[in-house]
Amino acid sequence: MNPLRRASLVAGCGLALSPLAFAQAAPFPSRPVRLVVPAAPGGSADKNSRALSDRLSELWKQPVIVDYKPGANTIIGSDHVARSAPDGRTLLVNSAALAVNPGIYPKLPYDTLQDLVAVTMISTAPFALVVHPEVPARDIQAFLALAREKPAALSFGTAESRALLAGHQFNLAAGTRLQSVPFKGAGALMNDLVAGHVPVAFSALSSVQAQVAAGRLRLLGVATRAPSPLAPQATALAAAAVPGFEAESWFGLFAPRGTPPALAARLRQDVAAVLREREVAARFEAMGAQPVGDEPQAFAARVRADVEMATRVARAANIQPE
Repeated sequence: MNPLRRASLVAGCGLALSPLAFAQAAPFPSRPVRLVVPAAPGGSADKNSRALSDRLSELWKQPVIVDYKPGANTIIGSDHVARSAPDGRTLLVNSAALAVNPGIYPKLPYDTLQDLVAVTMISTAPFALVVHPEVPARDIQAFLALAREKPAALSFGTAESRALLAGHQFNLAAGTRLQSVPFKGAGALMNDLVAGHVPVAFSALSSVQAQVAAGRLRLLGVATRAPSPLAPQATALAAAAVPGFEAESWFGLFAPRGTPPALAARLRQDVAAVLREREVAARFEAMGAQPVGDEPQAFAARVRADVEMATRVARAANIQPE
């Protein structure tokens, strides 16, 4: 065969290789890794990513870059990762909003359960009910009485769809009619919440713990059946006054569809090892979250279960996209 013809065929075959073939051919990590955060800087997704990025960079001997792609309740950033090459270089750090969105948005640009590989859960935190200090309710009983008497006065702010779902879970369980007010990011919500422009929020404890400690917000309880070790003095709302109101936020690591199982296992192993480090674990606990690092199969099962739960709640509450 003509050498030039042979070279053309080899080049053509190279161009025809799938992203999976490239992923298998290139060792990991051979180049910088991006952790895509589908939210604005300053929120819990950012904090989770930054708690991992420095140590993963040291472990992998490559830069680990936190890349913000906010918008559309985490859909824009999630879609970006779903369309990326499955080589471990573009990963997603998303919240439980990922599992809520299929129940709220009739058409997503990706299939949540098919186009993203659940690598490991990074952390969990119970949802907290917080109010501005000027709200005349110092405990959950007073808040329920006020909410039933003046529902229009107690709108709740949301920065992502899992918080929106938590607010409607509360409405369904408590028999209230609190209305949601959407914000474009956790930072904008926190600014208005602390300023008193929006009186109430259902938010992951990790997002509000610092403001509660500073006295800028009042914590009325967490959405659990038993006291949370992350806030042992906080009222467990499902046990005290709102039976059935259990809501947990989580953050997890996802990879694009087609990521080889061996690579997903490597990613999970390294992330779990970092989460077990004393300083990293203390960093999560200080912000009101528990590090996890579970197996991919267990995390994938949790995502599927949350998609089903969120779809049921969204239909029952008639939640519409904001």
